[in-house]
Amino acid sequence: MIDTHCHLFFEHYQDDLDVVMRRAKEGGVERVITISLDKPTAEENLRLVERYPGQVWCTVGVHPAEIANVSEDDLLWLEAMSGDPSVVAIGEIGLDIYRGETNLKEQEKLFERQLAHARHVGLPVVIHHRAAGLRTIEITEAAGNTRGVFHCFSEDYDYAKRVLNQGFHISFTGNITYKNSPLPDLAHRLPLDRILLETDAPFMAPVPHRGKRAEPLHIFEVAAKLSEIHQVSIHEVARITTQTAQSLFWNC
Repeated sequence: MIDTHCHLFFEHYQDDLDVVMRRAKEGGVERVITISLDKPTAEENLRLVERYPGQVWCTVGVHPAEIANVSEDDLLWLEAMSGDPSVVAIGEIGLDIYRGETNLKEQEKLFERQLAHARHVGLPVVIHHRAAGLRTIEITEAAGNTRGVFHCFSEDYDYAKRVLNQGFHISFTGNITYKNSPLPDLAHRLPLDRILLETDAPFMAPVPHRGKRAEPLHIFEVAAKLSEIHQVSIHEVARITTQTAQSLFWNC
């Protein structure tokens, strides 16, 4: 299996990351994509790629919440580093007005720039759309990007259809395992070959780990839930989602 979205640079792993990564590998998580939020986290992710060759890959990009901390020089560096062979996507990028942010126009401008760069270099995008779903999809539709994933998906079916019709994929985190979540019903209506697995670790730990630190090995709980939803074996979920991730991020 492949954890297509986690954040290995966070302090949650500072004492035992080697153990976490060994546990993932021994448990059958073949690859992990650690997602950047800005230049400093991209630098750390590139170091992690060197630390765990063949197991860890990364993205470069600026999260909308980090817009106030990014400079033009940072953006130029990130754009240059997108050519590194260990970089498999631009992300995570998008919009976020969850806490009532008033800088939406600035977020939109940065989002559009990063979408354009992804098209220029031929990389998929990892999209963050918390509390700004409608505007996010409007921008991607206007921009013309067709490769990527809307991560930590929590929108409705009509929104999901617009995402899929553009060519994008959808990924679910541990939130699909939560009691009373509407996501299982949504996932049941989506083709399994358009779904990716992610943990968003160290956040969004699935049941039965909810409330604790998430880690890449927990991708199995997400896969098990999809197995239940689609009434196929977990091995089939692993096969299909791995093939989809390989095609999207590694063109194979």
